[in-house]
Order: sequence, then C-alpha cells, then structure tokens
Amino acid sequence: MSKAYSEWKSNQDTQSFNENIEKEYQKLLETLSPEQEKVLTKYCDEIFASGAETEEFFYRLGIKDGLRLKSTVKSVLEMMS
Repeated sequence: MSKAYSEWKSNQDTQSFNENIEKEYQKLLETLSPEQEKVLTKYCDEIFASGAETEEFFYRLGIKDGLRLKSTVKSVLEMMS
C-alpha cells in the first residue's frame, strides 16, 4: 500500500498550490490578534482531526470488506476442491 501511495503522490502536482496556500495563510495570521489567531488555529485543528476520523472510519470499513472477501474466496475455493 505504501508503494502505491508513493507512486500516486509522486504523480500529484500540489507543491505550488500548497506553497501559495501557506503564504496566504501566513499573511492572514499577520493581520489577526493573538486571540483571533488561537481561534483560527483551533478551528483548523478541529477540521484536520475530523478528516482523520473520517479516514479511519473508511479504512476500517475497507479492512472489514477485505476480510469478508477473503472468507468468501476461501469458501468458494473449498467448495471447488
């Protein structure tokens, strides 16, 4: 899986996009008070945590599906023997 991810990631052209977003984000932070910066940072952290939660949920579903598929294939192969 890590090899497939590495290949996929190497084909993505996101470097300049991420750099531009980071520059804009830093400009925005410079205009905010420390209190506002804390609120925005906390909000971003919550978004990232929510995304990670969603990814974990779907990953676990994929694992369950894979195990069910393995069991089904094993049963079919046993019936064919």
